[in-house]
Amino acid sequence: MERIPVALSADPETRKVTDRESITLLRRIVESLPLRRPGRYTVYLGRPDPVAVRADWDREVALIRAARRAVVATAPTTPLPPEADRRDAGLGWLRDLSFSAVLGDETAMAVIDDAHGDRAWLLTNPDAVRRFIASIEAELARPDPQLLAV
Repeated sequence: MERIPVALSADPETRKVTDRESITLLRRIVESLPLRRPGRYTVYLGRPDPVAVRADWDREVALIRAARRAVVATAPTTPLPPEADRRDAGLGWLRDLSFSAVLGDETAMAVIDDAHGDRAWLLTNPDAVRRFIASIEAELARPDPQLLAV
């Protein structure tokens, strides 16, 4: 998690948010893009807490089904609809990070939230969002050290 603030603060269009109510509102704004225009956006979601997913199940399902493609980094015990491309967050920096990233042909936005604290970052620069998504894909592609040890 320590690498994320350093990487995000390098972009002048990245905004740090510390108010919990604002974080919730910004997440809803970012997630409303695919809901308003179904089938046009790729959605990346980080959902480290299965209980939170169950509590907001209807909204999560609607968001995943509205996406052109939905990649969800979450624990294997988290319920997801079959349309979601489930990825195990593993033991790396993604396991404690909650995020919603929406990427379209002309628009990209993301809210990245420290799951253990009261801070988040709003990315509105499409290049910054694409870099964040690339870092997610790179982390998800890393081999699991426990599997290599077998």
